[in-house]
Amino acid sequence: DNHSISSGLEAIVFTPIYESGTDLAAREPVLIEAERLISSVEEPCRVLIGGAPNIYFSSLNATDRALTVPLTFTQLNSIYSVTGQAVPPETFASGTSGFAIPEVYFTGPDATLMGVWRFLGQEITVAHHPPVCSDRGIPGACEELDKALLRLPFTHTRLTVIRLTKAALGAAKSGQWKGSHGKYSVPFLARGARALKVMEILMKDTDGRRFICPVTPKSCIRHQVPKRALVAAFKKIFIGPVPRGLEQVSRRLKVELVLFEKMLKKLPQSYVSCP
Repeated sequence: DNHSISSGLEAIVFTPIYESGTDLAAREPVLIEAERLISSVEEPCRVLIGGAPNIYFSSLNATDRALTVPLTFTQLNSIYSVTGQAVPPETFASGTSGFAIPEVYFTGPDATLMGVWRFLGQEITVAHHPPVCSDRGIPGACEELDKALLRLPFTHTRLTVIRLTKAALGAAKSGQWKGSHGKYSVPFLARGARALKVMEILMKDTDGRRFICPVTPKSCIRHQVPKRALVAAFKKIFIGPVPRGLEQVSRRLKVELVLFEKMLKKLPQSYVSCP
């Protein structure tokens, strides 16, 4: 008899075989070179979703359509977890996507994580201490916030004070600013120091790691970024009289304020700190 061999799963493809039983038996074992159209290309990572820790598994579908790997094919799509409750999806969207499973399903008695996703011949292992997900664009997930971003108001203000001070010294050097009896005291230094002190209080450092989260996770604290108060603190640099000859420097408030407010747009409206 003639025999037809083809893939029974749309996520696995190979050239169909149509041969007689005699020919197939003659070249036993028959090796079939197949290609998986979906694969997992990154290690599982930890992410907060809805305030709860989850393990995120990524997948890459190389086609332009959604593909299905039924859960009835347990050797090709199943997850081993400590509690046995972890279940992978059956349908995988085109391109890069993924799914999240509650971390508690993988947590053992000693608080370490254990788990394996068996998928189309791959074994994707959950590390005992998975890395934090980053740059994934996971819906509902928390994104870690760089501490340097929260220091931007302070850094920007400090550079502004330095720039204004250099402009004032340049005015003195050119003779535009005569000073008082030959003595020069740059007014922007003291005012700038006051502005920076206020900003340090407004943006006081918080313990633990910082995240941008749609929902505040348990044991975490949400902080509002006081943008209006930061603008008011920045204006302190320009409040008060200035010596004759420095009027041009003082008039830069409008331009400098626009730059400061543009910088503030890089900061989130709020963030959470988690121990």
